[in-house]
Amino acid sequence: MRIGKENLVAQLRLRNVKALEYLVTEHGERLISIIRKHLFTLPHLQQECLCRTVQAVWDHAASFRDDNDFENWIGSVARYCCLQYLQAHQEEATIAWLIQKEIIEEKEMMATCLRTEQRQVFYQLMEIGTTTGITYADNRESDIYELLNNIETDIFEYEKEPLTLQEQKEVLSKIHHKKRAKRRMFSLRRYLKSTELQLS
Repeated sequence: MRIGKENLVAQLRLRNVKALEYLVTEHGERLISIIRKHLFTLPHLQQECLCRTVQAVWDHAASFRDDNDFENWIGSVARYCCLQYLQAHQEEATIAWLIQKEIIEEKEMMATCLRTEQRQVFYQLMEIGTTTGITYADNRESDIYELLNNIETDIFEYEKEPLTLQEQKEVLSKIHHKKRAKRRMFSLRRYLKSTELQLS
């Protein structure tokens, strides 16, 4: 099936790998421009954050609200992933106070788009993300991706930066590798469970 702007979200939700490739090809430049702007003090983590962003869009495509603009949502996802990386890697930066300032300002800017009760949830989820690295307990992670539908991200405020063909391939390769590793892990769990049942 041919992937285009009109069916990208539907195909992401159906877990079509070609949709993942289209996402990186068509939106990679915008995403990396957001990431480079926010992680300028941590350049060695920019590509990893891009992979994390694309993976988050892939994993949480169901959280995207169809009345929202897709570019706005993925821009908000990228900003959120940047915040996670800034919080998790503050001590690595040479200018720690600058990162702290960036975290505070970016949280506030994102939160101003939310209603009061949503803002409280946003801060709670950000706090969970800080204390547990970049993972969440009890499936609350999807909550944040639903909230990101309400955050305005002017994607054109971030100057488009090129993402080379090689960089696109590396990002896709890393994501495919993670997906395969995840599948193997789940298969091993199922196997161990089935052997336990047979032994009992």
